[in-house]
Amino acid sequence: VLTTVPLFDTSSVTNTSSMFQGCRVLTSVPLLDTSSVTDMSYMFDSCGALASIPLFDTSSVANMSGMFSFCYNVESGALALYQQASSQAAVPTHTGAFADCGSNTVTGAAELAQIPDGWK
Repeated sequence: VLTTVPLFDTSSVTNTSSMFQGCRVLTSVPLLDTSSVTDMSYMFDSCGALASIPLFDTSSVANMSGMFSFCYNVESGALALYQQASSQAAVPTHTGAFADCGSNTVTGAAELAQIPDGWK
């Protein structure tokens, strides 16, 4: 059972789609090198125990749809990642990137309320 993601070399990885999808007891993720990643879709979908979201480098990302959907217990990080990705020159495809992300926590719900509907 994966509860935390170890830090490993991801500097050459281009596709992390569904990489940790459904890891329901995953609670933490380190700041991985995502500078080459173009597809982050559903990477952490349904990781209900995840508590925080690192500020991943999304500068090369073209798709982050569903990335943190149904991560109900996220307390922080969603808003910062949304702000970074949404301000890029090429805004990634993002349908449902933060659907219900943080909805079970006070701080997470407050962040979620500041993210536009198209992202959640």
